[in-house]
Amino acid sequence: MIGDLLSPSVGGVDSAVYGVGTLGMLVGVVVVTWLLRDDALDAEAGRFRYLMVIPAFAALSYAAMTAGIGVFSVNGYEVEGARYLDWLVTTPVLVGYAGHVVDVDRSVVLGAVGLDATMILTGFVATTTAGTLRWGAFAVSSLAFLVMLYVLFVQYPRRANTTTPERKRLFLRLRNQVGVLWLLYPVIWLASPVGFGLVSTLGTAMLVTFMDVAAKVPYTWVVHEHRGIFRFDREATSDDHDAGGLGDRAGRDAPAATAD
Repeated sequence: MIGDLLSPSVGGVDSAVYGVGTLGMLVGVVVVTWLLRDDALDAEAGRFRYLMVIPAFAALSYAAMTAGIGVFSVNGYEVEGARYLDWLVTTPVLVGYAGHVVDVDRSVVLGAVGLDATMILTGFVATTTAGTLRWGAFAVSSLAFLVMLYVLFVQYPRRANTTTPERKRLFLRLRNQVGVLWLLYPVIWLASPVGFGLVSTLGTAMLVTFMDVAAKVPYTWVVHEHRGIFRFDREATSDDHDAGGLGDRAGRDAPAATAD
């Protein structure tokens, strides 16, 4: 089974669906490239280079799936190994960057990232096994997902160290982009051939590809729409520093008070 992991297996219509997914992710690459090349932005504060991991790695994964690379058969249905590798690399960035926007404590962000990785890995076990182990792994994956949502929706706001209106607005959009949209993934898994077989393999491929593109490409575009907040923070810090400096100079230049 695992020996077939890198064997090409182009699946006709499935391959066309994954090709569309590849093109969709490349749009995200263009958006992040635009961010990185804008000299007017504070790319260091925005950490835009980390965002490139999301669409770039996803595009590579979808290109692999388009070529049939990373596909192997389990219990009579095909599993896209490249997809799970994609999720294991890109989804922690989605979760972590939302925390970066409002400067959430590092320990909380790492906890959310760890829960995300647990969700993906146990989801992979659920997809590639059968019987009690499958449903046990699905239960663990679902529990990790629910706890991660708690961290995103409750702990992130509580542990945020930067809560300017601009950053809070961006954070809410990114968090909802991740948390709300991802609620459909367990439903798709249960309906797929791996679960109760209510949706065909092709239907599952179409749904998951659409969900992936909808979760990742708009995410980078939302950051692009709010790109100025990092520059504004830098300018505000500079203005405060200058104002403090002027105040100090004014104090030094003012004549000393006398008894008269």
